[in-house]
Amino acid sequence: MHRRAITAAIIALATLPLAACNNDSNATPAPFTPSTTSTSPTSPPPNGSEQAGPAAVAAYRRYIEVIDAMTASGGTDVKDLPLVTAGIELGASQNQAATYRGRKLKTIGSTKIIWAKATMLGAPTAGTITSATVQACYDTSTTQAVDSTGKSVKRPGTPTRWLDNREVRLIAGAWKVVNGKNQGAQC
Repeated sequence: MHRRAITAAIIALATLPLAACNNDSNATPAPFTPSTTSTSPTSPPPNGSEQAGPAAVAAYRRYIEVIDAMTASGGTDVKDLPLVTAGIELGASQNQAATYRGRKLKTIGSTKIIWAKATMLGAPTAGTITSATVQACYDTSTTQAVDSTGKSVKRPGTPTRWLDNREVRLIAGAWKVVNGKNQGAQC
């Protein structure tokens, strides 16, 4: 049942852009460039929740940026997906990219994250927290998914606010989204 929910979300997102407030309908989002700061989600955090929670949230924000870039490219820009996703989420994101390519869809704009927070941290493994759950609210009200002719493919009644819950894990020194689901919600 959980896999069906992910598949339904992917199909819904294929017709709904993961994009944020941007009133310029011809704007192309800037390409994703990984952060190199000391708070980068790719850097393993020191022991403790003070670093793990913010690192997981930063990884989630990077994940949304990469998904935005992928959908804006029509599903062709997939090189950064393995940098921000793993496991089930990597497969789901690759399937979403294939759907965009197959249907010749792309998005205009980028996702506006209203808020994001770590809601649960996993137990430390060898003294380091390696998993977290991130909950976020994002808005897609000013974005579009369009077909190859530029016609909007957004279905009437599609939600524009989404409550997103993602499991994030520290894998080989990088925080990555590994699983999750979203639902239309007033958040």
